[in-house]
Amino acid sequence: MASKKELFKKKAQEMTHIHNTPKPTSLGAFNDVERVKNSIEIITELQEFIRPLTKEQYTQLEQNIIQHGCQDALVLWETTEYELGRGENETPVYILVDGHNRYAICKANKIDFKITLKVFVSIDDVKDYMIDLQIGRRNLSLEEESYYRGLKYNAQKRNRGIILQASADEEPVINVAENLALTYNVSSRTIKNDGKFADGMSKLSKSLREEILQGVSKISRKDIQSLSNEIIAKDSIDSLDTLNAVINKGESITISIEEPKLLLEIKKLSQQLKTPQSCDILIEKISLYKSFLQK
Repeated sequence: MASKKELFKKKAQEMTHIHNTPKPTSLGAFNDVERVKNSIEIITELQEFIRPLTKEQYTQLEQNIIQHGCQDALVLWETTEYELGRGENETPVYILVDGHNRYAICKANKIDFKITLKVFVSIDDVKDYMIDLQIGRRNLSLEEESYYRGLKYNAQKRNRGIILQASADEEPVINVAENLALTYNVSSRTIKNDGKFADGMSKLSKSLREEILQGVSKISRKDIQSLSNEIIAKDSIDSLDTLNAVINKGESITISIEEPKLLLEIKKLSQQLKTPQSCDILIEKISLYKSFLQK
């Protein structure tokens, strides 16, 4: 049996560990909290990771918040202008990560809300966090499950390629599809098809994407998957008529790709490689241009 001295020493070590453990950023004075609330920013790049609500669902949420207040805190990413690749300064920026619908309702109805700050290494980590949040929601449709698993697969597959390239293939080979298949209890083939589905969905406009995820527009997942093989710019298919025309054509077509404009974007991005995010965007643009040349 340990002596009192030994127990005291163990307790002191535990307390030292607790006090030395890094803690999330905390907000102190009331004015600090209000300043952050008034500085919340929403960025378009993260919009595709938010589960769209139907009109009925949004109305129900609004009624609940008006009646009972906003019970769950909004999650904010605490970052800087420099980390976002928007300048050289370290001005704090607070990006909304979770609670977009609640935020809109609270602002429209002048209802107070709570916030919590999180620090992420990069915007890719933010996206991964948002995807996990959506997959953890209840009552997801099959299309939504496939879409969010696909987003995760595509992101991890891209990041794995970048890591292997940077480390001269010294990293052990990781089968992303098999890892995610084990996590979600599906086959690796399903995960790969999810990736094609998410890639195809990225070529639809935000409103059309939401219609399909909500079940308003009935398009098969297999048809959406087929878009992953098409040379189509992101967010460019904005109607069901255009979508059906692309699917039924059965051959590669080009939509909204302007070669001079794309080259200009690549040149501009190559001069502003200051963050992992800007590198990822450049890789995506070069890949799109490569497909354009191979057509």
